[in-house]
Amino acid sequence: MENQKFMREGIDGKRIFLLYGKKVWIIAVAGIAGALLGAGIYLLGHLLLASEKEYETVSKIYLNFNCSPQDFNELSYNGYTWNDLMATDPILEYTMGNLPPDVDKETVIGATKAEILSDIRLLTVTITADKPELAAQIMEATQKALVHLGETDELFESIEIYSTVPPQQIVWDNRVVQAGMTGMVIAFAAAALAAAFYYVLDDSVYTAQDVEKRYGIEAVGVLTEEGKGISKEYEEEFLVNYAYLGRGMETAALISVDSKESAKRAGEKIRRLLEERDADWENGAKACQGRKAVFPRLIDDMPEEGMEMYARLREADGVLVAVRFGAGNGKRVERLLGNLRRQDCNIIGAVIVEADGRFLGRYYMGRDAS
Repeated sequence: MENQKFMREGIDGKRIFLLYGKKVWIIAVAGIAGALLGAGIYLLGHLLLASEKEYETVSKIYLNFNCSPQDFNELSYNGYTWNDLMATDPILEYTMGNLPPDVDKETVIGATKAEILSDIRLLTVTITADKPELAAQIMEATQKALVHLGETDELFESIEIYSTVPPQQIVWDNRVVQAGMTGMVIAFAAAALAAAFYYVLDDSVYTAQDVEKRYGIEAVGVLTEEGKGISKEYEEEFLVNYAYLGRGMETAALISVDSKESAKRAGEKIRRLLEERDADWENGAKACQGRKAVFPRLIDDMPEEGMEMYARLREADGVLVAVRFGAGNGKRVERLLGNLRRQDCNIIGAVIVEADGRFLGRYYMGRDAS
C-alpha cells in the first residue's frame, strides 16, 4: 500500500528544480570531463598506441581488353576479382621475381590492394608498407607483373601504367573534436540519467505534501534548522496544528524515525515553543481563536525500541513522529508507521524537523524568505 502511494506521487517539477537545480554544475562538469576523456582516449589510441608509421603509393593502370566494350561485363577480370587475382599466379609469382629475397609473399599480399573504382578498364592499385622504400619496391614489381600479364594473357591487348603517386606517409584523420563531442554527449546523458534515477530513488521527506501523499497521515508542521531561513511562520503553523490535532489529549509521545538524539533535539525545540507560547499568553498576546490553546504534554524520553517503547507509546494519548528533512529516511518512516499501527498506537501525525527554511521559502513562496 505504501509503495503504491509512493509511485502515485508523480513528479513535482518545482521540487526537482529546487533540489537539483543548484547541482546542474555537476552534470556540466561531467560533460566537460567526458569531452576531455573522449579526446584523450582518441589521442592515446592514435598517437601512443597506434601502430608504426605507414606509407602508401597509388598507381592507375589502364587495361586494354581484347574484346568489344559490350562484352566487358562478361569478363572474368572485374572489380570483384582483381584484389584476389593479385594474390595468385601468374601475377604474384612474377611480382615476387622482381623483389629482393627478404620480402615474402605474405608481406606483398598484405600490402597490395587492387580495385576498379568506376571504369572497368581503369585499375587502381594501392601499396601500403611500413617503409617508403618497400612500398616503392612492391609497386614497381607489381606494375611489371601487370604489364607482363597484358603481354601474355589473350584477354588483353596490353596493360599500361597511367600514373604513379610516390610513397607518402599516411596521416591519421584528426577527429579529436568529434571524439570530444561524443564523450561530452555520453557523459552528459549518463549524468542526467543518474540524476533522474537519484530523484526516483530518493525517498526523503521535504514537504508536508510528501508526508500526506505518501503515508496518509497528517503533517503537523515543519520545524526549521537554526540559521537556515525563516522559522517563525512555520513554528506558528506547527503550534496551531499541534493544538488542534491534539485536542482532547493530555499527553503526546514524541518518537523520531532517525535517532534518539534527533528526537531529543526536536523535543527540546517543541518544549521551547510551548513555553514561549504560554509566556505570550500570560503577557496578553492573542491566542488561537481568541482563547488560550491547550497543547498535549510532550513526552520525548522514549526507550530506543522493543516492547517497553510500544507500551509507553500506547500509554500516551497520541504519538507525534519526528522525521528529519531530506535524510533519505522514507523507508524507515514507512516501517515505523506500520509498527505503530500494528501496536495500536494513536498517530497524531508527523513533524518534519531540522528543515531547510530557505528551500521551503523558495518552494512555497518562490523566494528566499527570511
